[in-house]
Amino acid sequence: MKRLLRTALLLLAAALLHAQNGSWKGTAYVSSPSASRLNDGFFLTKELGWIVNGIGQIHRTTDGGATWTKQLDKGSFTHFRSVGFFDAQRGFAGALGWGDVNNTSAKDSVILYTTTNGGATWLPEPQLTSRTIERGFCGMHVFDDSVVYAVGRVRGPAWFYKTTDRGATWQATDMTPYAAGLIDVRFFTRDSGLIVGLTDTTHTQSRAIILSTVDGGASWDTVHVTSRTNEWAWKITFPSRRTGYVSLQRNSNVAPVYILKTTDGGITWHDKLFSGTGYFVQGLGFLNDTLGWGGGTTLAPKQTTDGGETWTPMTIGNQLNRFRKVNDSLMYVVGASVWKYTVGTTAGAVRPKDALPSAPMLAQNYPNPFNPRTTIEFTVPEEGHTVISVYDVNGQWVRTLFSGPARPGRMSVSWDGRIESDEEAASGTYFYRLETKNFTESKKMILLR
Repeated sequence: MKRLLRTALLLLAAALLHAQNGSWKGTAYVSSPSASRLNDGFFLTKELGWIVNGIGQIHRTTDGGATWTKQLDKGSFTHFRSVGFFDAQRGFAGALGWGDVNNTSAKDSVILYTTTNGGATWLPEPQLTSRTIERGFCGMHVFDDSVVYAVGRVRGPAWFYKTTDRGATWQATDMTPYAAGLIDVRFFTRDSGLIVGLTDTTHTQSRAIILSTVDGGASWDTVHVTSRTNEWAWKITFPSRRTGYVSLQRNSNVAPVYILKTTDGGITWHDKLFSGTGYFVQGLGFLNDTLGWGGGTTLAPKQTTDGGETWTPMTIGNQLNRFRKVNDSLMYVVGASVWKYTVGTTAGAVRPKDALPSAPMLAQNYPNPFNPRTTIEFTVPEEGHTVISVYDVNGQWVRTLFSGPARPGRMSVSWDGRIESDEEAASGTYFYRLETKNFTESKKMILLR
């Protein structure tokens, strides 16, 4: 018996070591010039997955990210925030809805689109229209082959959604008595689960909140409210049943920045320091109880190997928002692009295959003047760390659009006219700067509101 136990422990240790020797690599997805970030991704298998962004686009891969096919493009009228599938044919894409003060271009009253053919066609779900009620569909948890739980929306109002019959019927529950807005959801059984969000739609006055249910959402209890203001609970992840984490978004460079951790299945939560300086953290993902990553800003993502006790900068990509674990050695994350974690790979920037670098170059942005988005192309002649940042006319840093390793060639990034805290920048003149080890160049652009 002791020999069997020892063998099992050795195998477990080897598996954990194997997992932690993996690394991140960019997929072949190339972001649209007008899209600043992917909001969600869902991977049914290691090969088959879908991603959604804020300008009404849905893409699918059937080969683990080697190629991507655009399935839908509704433009900025529809701001997709979540996606999930029961199987290879039946799936859902949730949208922000209309009336959000920070996304005024989103005017679609349909907050849920459905597909029954793998995403070849998407149809509105009429039961959840927001035509007369401001609401959205932000976080989604596909629990099994017939049940989906979801919440919305960021910046309010708060709603909880549920289907138990593969989407034939939906229940929508007004959650404003409990929270100002809801962003993510995680269920453990058909009856018990957690949702996370905010206590006030004014970010500077808000605290992060976690709610729990044991009756499938018929009633809710407040589990945890953070002691600090200027916080929203953003993403929730449970690498195992007892160990879970919640990312805490703080705007306007407020510090320090924490995440929340539970080791008793969500009954109690404790602060873990993520950054001593300002960091706009959103995405949070764990491969197991101890190995995880966090990001969201355009600063370098961070990694922990000790369950959130310490965090160190590392390279994935930027603007990370949703991690999706496929198995114990494979995970995807979406943000400014799509990256995947596998064993024995190396991280790197994705560039067009036909880009042939000759010298450092920073092209003029287009369009210019612009509203609300513009594209910036740049070329680097050799592999190395590269930064693209935006500054105002006084030389004050506004936002970092790219920070990471860039392979030789031509690349592009986009700016959606928002500052690092995701608030809209004012009309005016701005400068964007390319920085490499031996090269710096700046150009002027004009934002017109």
